[in-house]
Amino acid sequence: MEYRIAPASRGLAWFQGGVRMLDRNPRGLIAVSLCLVVLEQLPGLLVAVPALSLLLSVTMLVLGPALLAGLQFAIAEAYAGRPVALGYLFEGLRRPHARSQLMVLGLLTLSVVLLMGLVMQRILGPDAMKVLTALANQQIKPDSPEFRAILPPLLKALAAALAIGFVLMVGLFFAVPRVMFDGRGALTALGESYIACAANLAPLLLYGLMFGAALFVAFIGMGIAAIFLGLLGQVGALLIDLVVLVIGVVGLLVNNSGTYLAWREVFGHGAIPGDRSGPQAGIIV
Repeated sequence: MEYRIAPASRGLAWFQGGVRMLDRNPRGLIAVSLCLVVLEQLPGLLVAVPALSLLLSVTMLVLGPALLAGLQFAIAEAYAGRPVALGYLFEGLRRPHARSQLMVLGLLTLSVVLLMGLVMQRILGPDAMKVLTALANQQIKPDSPEFRAILPPLLKALAAALAIGFVLMVGLFFAVPRVMFDGRGALTALGESYIACAANLAPLLLYGLMFGAALFVAFIGMGIAAIFLGLLGQVGALLIDLVVLVIGVVGLLVNNSGTYLAWREVFGHGAIPGDRSGPQAGIIV
C-alpha cells in the first residue's frame, strides 16, 4: 500500500471542498443524500411495530457502508462534472466484488454496535436499564430522582460506547472508498484506513474540528430558531423538523465529500498542492 502524508492545512481544504461540492450538482447530490437520510430514518418511523423496526435497523447497519459507497460514487461523478442519478445511491450494491466486501464492513459495523450495547449494559447494570426503559416509555421524567441517580454510570457507559464507535469510524473512513474505488478487500481496506489516518492525524484533526464546529453553529442557530418557531404550534414543530432534516442532509453530503477528497489525495488519486515528497510506502496489511 502507498499513501501520502498531507500537510495539516489540507484538512481545511477537504472541509472547504466538501462544502463547495454543493455547487457541482446540487439537485443530484442533495437528492441522493436525502434518499439515504430517509432510509436511515425508516426504523424510527416504525417503532410501533418493534419486530419490523428491529429488522430494518439491522438491515440498515449491514447495508450502511454500501449506501455510503453509493453516495461517494455520486460525489465522484459530480466531481468529474458528470450528471448524478438517484440510483447511484445503490451503486455499491450493483458491483459484485464491492457489494460482498462492503457487506463485510456492514457486518463488522453491526458487530461493533452490538458490542457497544453490551458494554453499556454491563456498565449500567439491570437496575439502570430499567430506569432508562421507564424514561423511554415516558413513565418517569428526566428530572426524576431515579434518572439523576444513574447519571454517573450513564455518562461512563456513553463514553465507553463513543470510544468504541470512534475506533469503528476511523476504520471506515478510508475503508469505504478503498473498497468502492480501489477494489480492496474489506479487512485489508480497514487496516489501511487505520494506518493512513494515523499518518495523517494532523489534517484529519483539523478537518474534524472544522466539521464539528460547523455542526455546532448550525444546531445553535436551529436552537435559536426553535424558540421562535415554537410559538407557531404544530406548524412551528414541522418547520423545526424540516430544519433538522436539512442540517442532516447537508452534513451527510459535506462529510462524505470531504472523505472522498481526502481519499483522493492520501491514496494518490489527486495531487496535494505544495507536496513534492511523493507517495510514502505504507505497510501492506
